[in-house]
Amino acid sequence: MAFLIWDTATLALIVVNVILTLLLVFVYTKNYKQIKSKMTFGLLFFALAFLVENIIDFYFYNLMIAQSAFDFTTIHFTVNLIEMIGLLVLSYVTWK
Repeated sequence: MAFLIWDTATLALIVVNVILTLLLVFVYTKNYKQIKSKMTFGLLFFALAFLVENIIDFYFYNLMIAQSAFDFTTIHFTVNLIEMIGLLVLSYVTWK
């Protein structure tokens, strides 16, 4: 039962990270079209790389759920939680 809760929470965090990253890609794309600076392009590339990483993470985590050990699940949850906090801060700063 504990595995299911941690796995579900981890998948939810990954989905939140994908949504936050999609929003950042949208904003950075809009900004790059207007500004065309190297910094904006770098932010856009970074957000796209993060988006690909999160989509791959979601896919492979779904494949590994049946085989996951509790230690791996909690570590993966913690990493995705830290990533979500970082993306929230980046999103806040971007929209300010």
